[in-house]
Amino acid sequence: MMNIFNNIRRQYGTSGGYLEFLKIAVPLIISTSVGAIQLFINRTFLSLYSQEAFAASAPAGISNWAIVTLFLGTLAYVDVFVAQYYGKREYRSIGPVIWQSVYLALVAAFVILCISFFSESIFMSIGHPYIVACEEVKFFRVLCYGAFPTLSVAALSGFYAGRGKTKVILLVGGCGVIINIILDICLIFGHLGFPRLGICGSAWSSNISSTIMLITYVFMIIAKSNSIYNTRCVKPDFSFMKRLLRYGFPNGVQFFFDMTGFGVFVLIVGRLGIAELTASNIVLNVNNLIVMPLVGCGMAISIMVGNYLGKNKASLAKMSVKSASHVVYVYSVIIIFVLILLPNQLLYPFSYGAQVLLVGNIKPMAVDLLRILAVYLIFDATGIIFAAAIKGAGDTVFIMKALMASTVFFVIVPTYLIVVVFKFGVYAAWYFMLTYSVSLAISFYCRYRSDKWKEMRVIDMNIIDD
Repeated sequence: MMNIFNNIRRQYGTSGGYLEFLKIAVPLIISTSVGAIQLFINRTFLSLYSQEAFAASAPAGISNWAIVTLFLGTLAYVDVFVAQYYGKREYRSIGPVIWQSVYLALVAAFVILCISFFSESIFMSIGHPYIVACEEVKFFRVLCYGAFPTLSVAALSGFYAGRGKTKVILLVGGCGVIINIILDICLIFGHLGFPRLGICGSAWSSNISSTIMLITYVFMIIAKSNSIYNTRCVKPDFSFMKRLLRYGFPNGVQFFFDMTGFGVFVLIVGRLGIAELTASNIVLNVNNLIVMPLVGCGMAISIMVGNYLGKNKASLAKMSVKSASHVVYVYSVIIIFVLILLPNQLLYPFSYGAQVLLVGNIKPMAVDLLRILAVYLIFDATGIIFAAAIKGAGDTVFIMKALMASTVFFVIVPTYLIVVVFKFGVYAAWYFMLTYSVSLAISFYCRYRSDKWKEMRVIDMNIIDD
């Protein structure tokens, strides 16, 4: 026992140890968790507004997010470029690369806007109840209007994330969430003289808060105090855009297929009925809340790995992954116990308003699904850790291929067969989701253990084996 405590104390303060990881990760964990809480509150407000709005929020929200994440994952990969430039001490390159990602965000937003014109054709053909489909169309369309600020915020935050200055991201993101919640109350329910917009009010609240965050980041980044990073150099650099697309686009495809898998899963499960759709929405809402801290940890892992590889210190990059994995698994075990032992408490926020009768009827189903989620979580955590590690080096193509294959063969095809063809029901569909998380966990762990990522970089530099 003393050896365990000695090892923990030794790894706490060392380079790549617990302390360094937590300094970077905690603000990101809080920031991503706050975002998840915001989404959780948004959907809770919609559950109080109407059952149809709540049922529509997950399919439409996930569908929009699946499209946005294709570009978001591409642009957010600027974090790794900044981390490696920062590690290499090539500071003058940091500012210009940030603005290139904003230019790409503008192009991506135009593409998403064009997709919004087909929202009615998309959701009316799925087979959900007509009143739910109408709500899905409205929610999806308005969310698409806010693509540019959403994507630009992800790009500009990389200026701070890549340098490990994650407290700034927490501050800006926290203010954005507060603004979003206030606008939710005003625009969903029509308080304080605002129009009662329902599900559209929730989407407009997100768009407005993202716009305010975008403006805040721009003024902060161009400040004179950041002149060392050449942040006022906004000239387009198509060669870097090409490089960002080379490494970032596979990352975006990974995000896209991950979200598409969940989106298709929810859309197909919705064919079983409103009860099954609502139960799955509630569980996915809870999952989104508990997985966001893991996403924050993954971001911190990629930043630390990228920074140490920029310094040609692969051994310290590996140490940071080890430290992070210990923290992640402690968190996961705690959450697993909560999911298994306290499922009723997790369902409590949905037991009011328009959802009260339906939640009362589906409560046993939702409790069972939460316990399936507990098993899913441990493999999901493993996949996040080791995917983030190799992503920090630039091994995004492998992640893309693994996620594409797993999404198609372990989510989309099986869910369609289980629900539509064989009509096995919601439990069979959720059980098969476990194979998805298992396959990804094994794939990313084996890739990490191969050590190929140690020889990868996204910037031009001489690689030295430390």
